[in-house]
Amino acid sequence: MIDLKNLNIILTGATGVIGNSILDKLVLAGSNVLATGTNDEKLKNIKNKYKNIKTLKFDISDHKKIDQFVDDCSQALSNKIDVLINNAGITIDNLSIRMKEEEWKRVIDINLSSTFLITKNVIKKMFKWKNGKVINITSVVGHSGNIWQANYAASTAGIIA
Repeated sequence: MIDLKNLNIILTGATGVIGNSILDKLVLAGSNVLATGTNDEKLKNIKNKYKNIKTLKFDISDHKKIDQFVDDCSQALSNKIDVLINNAGITIDNLSIRMKEEEWKRVIDINLSSTFLITKNVIKKMFKWKNGKVINITSVVGHSGNIWQANYAASTAGIIA
């Protein structure tokens, strides 16, 4: 098993069900985690449950602020990011023939574009340290598709690719 003790890890989407489960495992492994999400109450609950966890509220759909977000994460983690876990994402389900263009764009922007932009900015820092790993959490829907989820399937397939 990989030793995660004392590694500085950014976890996006930490306030979701999957993110919370990942967070539990990282804490048990002794990692230094910066948990991010958009839900104030859930971030507060994370802070209360794990006294040593850092949290940062950030909406990854705000692409203009991703550079600053990554800088803030780096500073919070003593200017070294060992691992980025891109876990944040959304679904807006609808049949393709009924799906509005905005529903398509929102899912692609958050799930795919945000993952790319955050990774791009974190990798720049990792190059300076000559170390780092990126883990993208996605879905089997990216391989097989799913009824009502053309936008989600496309976004997850893009992440897989």
